[in-house]
Amino acid sequence: MRAHPEFGRLTMARWWLVWSLSSLAAYFAFIHHVGVIGPLYAESYVLEDQEDIRQPEVEPKNDPLDQKESTWRGLELLRSSASIQALTSAMSSWKWPTIGFSDIQARFSALLLELSLGPGSLYSEIVDEPPDVKIYPEMEWDAAVRFGEELCFAERAFLSERKRTMKSSFARLLGVPENAIDERDLPIVAIAGSGGGFRAMLNTSGSLIAAERSGILSCTAYTAGVSGSCWALGVLHSGVAGSLDPYLVSRHIQDRIRVSYLDRSTLDALITPPTNKYLLSSFLRKAAGPTGVVSLVDIYGTLLGSRLFVPADLSRLDPQHLSLHLMRRTIDKGQLPLPIFTAVQHVVESDNIAIEVQTKKTVTTDGRSATISEEAQEQLVEVVRCLWYEFTPYEIGCDELGAWIPSWSLGRRFRQGKNIEKRPELGFTILTGIFGSAFCASLKHYFKEVQPTLELLPAQLYGWLLDIVTEDERDLRLIHPVLPDKVPNFLKGLEGQLREGSPRNLTGEENLSFMDAGAELNIPYYPLLRRNVDCIIALDASADSQDLWFTRAEELAIRRGLRTWPKGARWPTEVRLNGNADEETNESERQRSEDPGAHTATRKLARTQETELAGQTTRQDTLDSREMPQRSEDSDSASRFQSLRTCEVWIGSSSADAEGSSRLDDLDEDALLTRDGIGVVYIPLAPNELKMPGFDPFVISTWRREVSVEESQALLDVAQANFEHSKDKIVKLLRAIWLRKKHARQQKEWREHLRRFRKNLRQDMF
Repeated sequence: MRAHPEFGRLTMARWWLVWSLSSLAAYFAFIHHVGVIGPLYAESYVLEDQEDIRQPEVEPKNDPLDQKESTWRGLELLRSSASIQALTSAMSSWKWPTIGFSDIQARFSALLLELSLGPGSLYSEIVDEPPDVKIYPEMEWDAAVRFGEELCFAERAFLSERKRTMKSSFARLLGVPENAIDERDLPIVAIAGSGGGFRAMLNTSGSLIAAERSGILSCTAYTAGVSGSCWALGVLHSGVAGSLDPYLVSRHIQDRIRVSYLDRSTLDALITPPTNKYLLSSFLRKAAGPTGVVSLVDIYGTLLGSRLFVPADLSRLDPQHLSLHLMRRTIDKGQLPLPIFTAVQHVVESDNIAIEVQTKKTVTTDGRSATISEEAQEQLVEVVRCLWYEFTPYEIGCDELGAWIPSWSLGRRFRQGKNIEKRPELGFTILTGIFGSAFCASLKHYFKEVQPTLELLPAQLYGWLLDIVTEDERDLRLIHPVLPDKVPNFLKGLEGQLREGSPRNLTGEENLSFMDAGAELNIPYYPLLRRNVDCIIALDASADSQDLWFTRAEELAIRRGLRTWPKGARWPTEVRLNGNADEETNESERQRSEDPGAHTATRKLARTQETELAGQTTRQDTLDSREMPQRSEDSDSASRFQSLRTCEVWIGSSSADAEGSSRLDDLDEDALLTRDGIGVVYIPLAPNELKMPGFDPFVISTWRREVSVEESQALLDVAQANFEHSKDKIVKLLRAIWLRKKHARQQKEWREHLRRFRKNLRQDMF
C-alpha cells in the first residue's frame, strides 16, 4: 500500500507540527469530553447589585456528543462536558488514515489515560488535589486592589536597597572614591529591551552580559522588556538557568532554542512526567477556573515555556521557577535590577461604535472568519485606547487606571477590590504567551502550510484544530492582528474608583484582555517614564524603521505631559530606507503642526501601527517560515544600516529656552550640566564588522522557531560588542547626570541652610 502523496512533501519539522497540533487538539477534546470544566461552573459566583455575592442556579447541560450537529467550536468546548462512555463511543467512530498516523493514535490513547478523571491522573493531581502551600504560599493570602499613582512600598524598599549596593559599583565605574558618592545623587538607570522574537531575546541577553562585565548592570535600577526581551528577563530572574550570571543564562537560552518548540521532544515533555505537570499546571488551572477561558496564546506560551523554562538537568525542575512573584528572591537584597514585563490592552470606549462596526463586517460562508471594511476599521480605530500594564515581582497594574494587585493574585476573581477566591498565581508559561502574543500569528501560518495533510485526520479532530486556530477571527470586535489573552478582571465592581478618564466599561467586564505590548510601542519606555528615571539604555532589535520608535516615544511623552524627553531624538534622515527622507521629515512636521494635541498624536499612532501590523499579517501568508514577515529585515545589510552608528545618546531639558542639538556628541561638559532631562542611550542591533565580519543579525528572522548554536553565538557576540562600544558614551552621560544631581542637591541644601540661618538670626535679634 502506498503512502498518501502529500506525505512526501512534508519536511520532518512540518510532520511534527502535524503531530503536535493533533495531540493538542486531542488534549483539548479530552478535557472537554470527560467533564473537566462543566461541573466547576456550579461553583462560580456572580456579583449582584455590587454588594451581594451569591451562587447562581445551574442549568442542565446537554451532552454535545449526543447532538447530531455540535454547536461548540474550538476552545469553546472547554465550557461543555460529556461522559467518558460518550467519549469512547465517539472515538471508536473516528476514521484515521491507514498509513502514517499510528504514532498519533498511540499518543492520543496515552493522553486519554493520563488525563482521565481517575485517581492518580494528571488532571486529578493538578486540579482536584489542593495545591501545596510550600510551592504556592499565596494560597493562604488574601489580595486587595491598591489605588494610587505612587510606587508600592515593596518597590520603594527595593530601590533603597539597590542604591545601597550601587554606590560602590558607581564609584568604580566613574573612577572616584566611594566616599565621594552620595546615594541621593545616583542616577536612576534603566535598560529597556525591544521586541523581536528570539532575535530580541538574544540581543538583550548579550547586552546584559556586556553590561555586567562593564560594571553598568551593577549601576542599573530597572530592566524592562517587550515581547522577546521579556523572555530574556524571565529566564534570568526565574532561576531556571541555575545562576544569575547573564553569561550562564545565555548558555541556557542557546541550548534550549536550538530545538524548535514544535519538535517531537517538546511535545513529549507535555505528556511525560515530570515535565508534563510542570508545564501544564497553569494551563489546566486556567481552563478549569470559573471563567474557563483559554486561547491559542496560552497554547503558544506553554509550548514556548517547554523550551525556555525547562532546565537541561531535570533534577533541578522546580515549579517555583514559573512564579513571577517569587522572582523577588533575585532582587529583594538589591542583587539585580527590578524586571518590568509589559503588555497592553486595547479598549473600545464606545460600545455604540463597536456595534455599528460589527454590522459592517463581512463573514465568510463557513462562518469562521470575517473582515472589516477599511472605512469601518478607521471608525473603530478612532475610539480604540491602548492601556499599558506592567508586571513586576511585586505588583501588576496600570498607571492610567491607578489600580494594582499583588503579582501572586493574578488569575483570581475580584469583586469591589477584594479577591473572592484563592488560587495559585497565573504561571509564567501563560505570561510568556501574553508577552509575545504577536508570534501566535506564526502558528497560524504553519497551520496553513500543512493544512492539506491535516485534512486527512478524522473530521472531528481536524474541525477542532481549524476552530482553535481561527477562533479569534470570529471575534467581531477584534481589529488587531495581535491576539489577546483573557484573564479574570481584578477591576470588576470598581465603578467610580479608578483614575479620572478611565474607560467606563472596564469595571463591568468579566475578563481583561492582554496582548503583546509591541503592538503599541516596541521599546518599553512607558513604565519607565512614570518612575522618573534619569537614563534609559534602549536595546533595539526591531525590524522596523529605527525612527519609528522615537516618534512614538516622543508622542507618548507629550501625552503624559513630560517636558524632559529629548526633543528631536531620532536618527539622521539619511538612515531612512527610502530616498525621500527630507520630504518625509517635512511632511511629518507639517502634520504635527496642523494637528497638534495629545489625542491626535495617540490616534495617529494607533492608525499607523494598525496599518503596519495588518500588512505584516497579509505578507506572512506567502513567505517561508524563516522569512516571515517580509520587511526591512530582509533587505541588504549594507544599505539597511548605512550611516547607522552602534550608539546614539541624547539628553533632554525641561527648559523651553534650551536651544541646539540634544545629542551628546554635540554638547560640551558645561552644556551637559545645564540639561535636566532624561538621557536616552540608543543601541540598535546593527552588524559589527570588527567582531563578526559579514554577519547580519537580521538573518535570524523575527518569526524563527529555533536558532542554531552558531547563529545564536554570533548574535550574542554582536550584541556584546555593540554594548561594549557604547560604554564610554554611557559613562560620560552618567557622570554628567551624577554631577547635575549632586549640584542640584547641594544648592537645595545650601538654600535650606541659608533659610534656617536667617530664621535663627531674626530670633536672636528679637
